Amino acid sequence: MTNRSSLICEKSDAVVLMGLGRIWAHLSALILFGFIVNKGLHADEAGPDYLKNDASHSPLEADFKVSPFFEDQHWELHLRSYLLDRNTDNAADKQALAVGGWLSWTSGYWRDLIQFSATAYASQKVVGDDNKDGTGLLQDGQKSYGGFSNIYAKVKLGANAMLRLGRFEINAPYINKGDIRMIPNSFQGAGFTHKFNEQWDIGTTYITRIKDRTSTDFEKAYDHSDIDGDDGVAAVGVRYHDAAGHDGGIYGYYAPDALEMVYAEYNHHLDLSEDARLVLSAQYTHQSSDGDELGGDFSGDHYGSKLLWETPVANVTFAYTLYDGDKIRSNWGSVPGYTSVMINDFNRRGEKGYLLGIDKDLAVWGLPGWHMGTNLTTGNTDDSGGDASPDQSEWNLNIKYTVQQGPLNGLSVFFRHVQVNQKNSTGARDAKDISAVRIITNYNIRF
Repeated sequence: MTNRSSLICEKSDAVVLMGLGRIWAHLSALILFGFIVNKGLHADEAGPDYLKNDASHSPLEADFKVSPFFEDQHWELHLRSYLLDRNTDNAADKQALAVGGWLSWTSGYWRDLIQFSATAYASQKVVGDDNKDGTGLLQDGQKSYGGFSNIYAKVKLGANAMLRLGRFEINAPYINKGDIRMIPNSFQGAGFTHKFNEQWDIGTTYITRIKDRTSTDFEKAYDHSDIDGDDGVAAVGVRYHDAAGHDGGIYGYYAPDALEMVYAEYNHHLDLSEDARLVLSAQYTHQSSDGDELGGDFSGDHYGSKLLWETPVANVTFAYTLYDGDKIRSNWGSVPGYTSVMINDFNRRGEKGYLLGIDKDLAVWGLPGWHMGTNLTTGNTDDSGGDASPDQSEWNLNIKYTVQQGPLNGLSVFFRHVQVNQKNSTGARDAKDISAVRIITNYNIRF
């Protein structure tokens, strides 16, 4: 009985094995056939044309296709180091070295309609004596800082219009990122742009909050300007340019019960020869208090003119500015005046400013990547009366080198020196001299 049972089991096992063998043989044959057919279909001379160019796809392919939202996304890493050393008469020195920068992510467009972006930033102290605070590279007390600056959505409104909502950078006269330290300013609000045609475009923005370059928080736009109110700031600008060498724009700004302002600029490009031309520029600002005058009672005008002479030898700039009436305020960005230089804006009440500048791309001298420029700016006010202040001069030297090739292609090193002199001036009771050095490196990586 035992032997019979064993025989039956052995026979059953053999049947199973034979069955598995047949299945494996069939599968092997199918795999081999599939390999041969597949190879044949991709051979240059194999099969009819309708098989070689078979356009059929899996019904699931569309479901697994990568969306443009992810496929078109990109990251951008901007690395920066910044050394600032400033010495001022009868005042504490300012010195710090910081490293950091920002990392930005930008999506592709979802349904060709909405795009998202976010930016994180950091400024890390390397050198920073507590007794030399105030460089603008670090927070008060020479503290490192970091956080999120830009988080916004872009919405397409047709082929030529765009709406931005959230926290983002702005680059307009008087409201701008002011990227002159480690981290740029950022704003909270909404912005709209529309391109009418190749010549005309319009942009509007409304900001409610601003993150200053050394801050981690977005404060009210009015609080940032020491205005007692909760409103935001509205701006609208129209720009024009054509192929004949004309370009310019006009901007309007309004902060309810605080400020109203108009800024206009025009440039005319005039070719003198194949490699030389003149650029004639003019600018104007009117600014005054509004309504309840929450920021005080003021009214002032700014006039500017500039001549840029571009030649193969060097570019030469002459500029003149006049500030008439009260000082022109710049509460949410840098001053766009032609005599605004490294430290001074030469925008004091009643001030006349004069600038002479020369700059040169040294590539034509066999030094690719090198650029050097210098300018001297002077400013003076009335010697007596309410507008009296020390006459002043500022000399700037700028030397920049950008790596042209290799793994560090695009890395730039920027050396800047400035000397401000007020002591040898009329009415120099509060005059002071300033000397400063800045060394800045920038390296941008997109992936």
